[in-house]
Amino acid sequence: MREFYLIEKAKEIFGIDREDVLVGVGEDDCAVVRVGDANLVLTTDCVHEKTDFPPGTRPEEMGHIALAVNLSDLASCGARPLFFLYTITLSPSYEERFEEILLGIRRLADRYGVAVVGGDTDFGDELHISGFAVGVADRFVTRSGARVGDRVCVTGELGKAQLSLEMLLSGKSRDELPFPKSLFSPEPRVEEGMRLAEHASAMTDVSDSLAVSLNSISRSSGVGIEIYEDSLPLDHLTDFVDYERALELFLYAGGDYELVYTSKKCEHYEIGRVVEGEGVWLVGEGRRRVEFRGYSHL
Repeated sequence: MREFYLIEKAKEIFGIDREDVLVGVGEDDCAVVRVGDANLVLTTDCVHEKTDFPPGTRPEEMGHIALAVNLSDLASCGARPLFFLYTITLSPSYEERFEEILLGIRRLADRYGVAVVGGDTDFGDELHISGFAVGVADRFVTRSGARVGDRVCVTGELGKAQLSLEMLLSGKSRDELPFPKSLFSPEPRVEEGMRLAEHASAMTDVSDSLAVSLNSISRSSGVGIEIYEDSLPLDHLTDFVDYERALELFLYAGGDYELVYTSKKCEHYEIGRVVEGEGVWLVGEGRRRVEFRGYSHL
């Protein structure tokens, strides 16, 4: 996945050793810096008209998604979101829809007490929204704390956004999709992230895929992870596709804004364990590796 190669290059160039930088570039979903007595959690993300907005996405939903991807990153570290700034490049077809985009940002921001404190607007050939979000965390969680014996848990059902996208692209209308909210207005797990920060040893969101997220935790923590096939909640998918396709969607589909975490305590779906070794493994009738594969922006 080329996106992660580019992240590694940025890490090589911008890597820094400072006492006030607790988590730096390329190390996790967010950067964490110490300012006074506070752990400030910082993240930025961008979305594009052609690659991130499915056909039929409404302007207010585009604004929602632009903020949601940033709040999901903060949630993955257990941070309470505080502030948001945007940069919007408007294409000609969206100049008259600018207010609707901003209202989509505003509605989600109000729900989580986020102050939208500034932004920049420009013009170009494609709609592009980039966001920068700031949060604070008494105890922040990264991908590097998983320990052998921890449970592996996920906050919700996976594969819903990708399944709905595939049905949309096959000719189904919005009204015919099984999970339109997961596709057009996904909800970041902000409150869950803050609560889980009290006990989770490692955590990340599942925006690229469960496989990418678990492999990232495995590599950062220096552990192996086993996922138990008979523990995976697939019923919401097998109503629409066969079992093998449902399993593929659960493991490798992107677009879900759930959190996956490791802990001695599981509050949600328990799907596996942290074990000695390396890599991520699916345990069923046999034991096979879960590849580092999922949604890529490039």
